[in-house]
Amino acid sequence: MSSQHDDVTVDISTPEGLADAFTNHGVTLASAKGVDDAQLEVLYAAAYAHLSEGRVDDAMEDLELLVTHNPWDRRFQFAFALAMQMAGQYKAAGEHYAQALLLDATDAACVLRMGECLEALGSPAEAEDAYRACIQLSYLKTEYYEVRAHAETRLSALHGGAA
Repeated sequence: MSSQHDDVTVDISTPEGLADAFTNHGVTLASAKGVDDAQLEVLYAAAYAHLSEGRVDDAMEDLELLVTHNPWDRRFQFAFALAMQMAGQYKAAGEHYAQALLLDATDAACVLRMGECLEALGSPAEAEDAYRACIQLSYLKTEYYEVRAHAETRLSALHGGAA
């Protein structure tokens, strides 16, 4: 079995070929199965709507499918992490926020959410580090002013109201 990706044919019939396709040629499970970006976007829109409505259980399965089929999309990783955080799965959520952050190292929202997870896991010193890093990152993009304000509030709460 082979897969065509970016004008390169890769052999995905063996574990070695599959690993090579994923790591060196940007092949995703979705592209290997013939699932196109438009189909993933429809699924993402539905899952995001469920999350926005607080319907975590309805969103979780779709988001898991999205991160499995295309782990390189930061939005999928972030939304899956958010769903896990909303479900109280803080450790797993933090791991997926970290994955999203690897895909965009300037995303202050990922660091904020990681701080919330660390705080919920009873690690206030690490949460403080995350909030401080979030505040610093938030200055890179003006649209992160609300994220910065939230991080400042959380940081202040960690210190009993005095940041």
